[in-house]
Amino acid sequence: MRLSLVTKALIILVFGLRLNAQNDSISQKTKTSKISFLFDDERQYFGSMSLTYQSPMPYGNNFVGEGFDGKGGYNFKFQVYVFKNFFIGFSYGFSHFNNTNIALLGNYNESDIEEISGVLGYEFVPLPKVRLGVNTSIFGNATLTNSIQSGYGNRDFGKLRNFGVTLEYEFVRNLNILLEYNWRKIKSEIRVPDELAPFFDEGIYNTLNIGLKFNFGNEALVDKLSI
Repeated sequence: MRLSLVTKALIILVFGLRLNAQNDSISQKTKTSKISFLFDDERQYFGSMSLTYQSPMPYGNNFVGEGFDGKGGYNFKFQVYVFKNFFIGFSYGFSHFNNTNIALLGNYNESDIEEISGVLGYEFVPLPKVRLGVNTSIFGNATLTNSIQSGYGNRDFGKLRNFGVTLEYEFVRNLNILLEYNWRKIKSEIRVPDELAPFFDEGIYNTLNIGLKFNFGNEALVDKLSI
C-alpha cells in the first residue's frame, strides 16, 4: 500500500517536472521569437530631450521656396511618453534664410523663422539600439523676422504645420544619435495685393536635423500615475 502511494507520488512528481520543463521551453521560444517592433519593456522611458542642428531647404512655388536660401538653424525638443512609446511634447527652433529675390519679397537681406509647436508622435523599436519615430505638430506658430544689414526689419506671422520622421541609434545608455527629416508649411498672415496672395499664402520648406537625444526614466506617464 505504502509502495503503491510512493510510486504514484513519484509518477505525479516526474510528470509535473516534465510538464513544467515543457512550459518553460515553450515560454522561452515565444520570448525569443517575439518581434518587439511596437514596444519593448526594457527600452521604456519617461521622457527625453534633444538638441539638433538643422539645415533648412526651401521647396515649391511659394515665397519661401522661390525667394529663400537656407543657411542653418537649431531645434530643441522635449517630450514625455504618455503610454508605451506614444508621446506628447514641445518643440522650439529657428531657421536662417537669405533673401535671394529682393525684387519680389522686399528690401531685406535675410529672414529668421522662429518655430514653436506642440508635438504628438510614436516611436517604434525595430532593432536593438535603434528607434524609428513619426511625429506631427499641434498648435504651431511661426514668426518671420526680416532684417537688413543695418539691423532694421519687420516681422510676419503664420501658423506652422510640421510632419517629421526620426531615426535614432543608442550608442551610450540613454544617449542617442538623432537624425530627423521634417516637412514644414507656414500658413502666413502676410498682407499683399490679391493677385500675389496665392504666392504668399503659404511657405514650404524641409529641414534635415542631426544631433543628440537624452532619455530619462523607465516608466511611461500612465504607469507612474497608476502607482
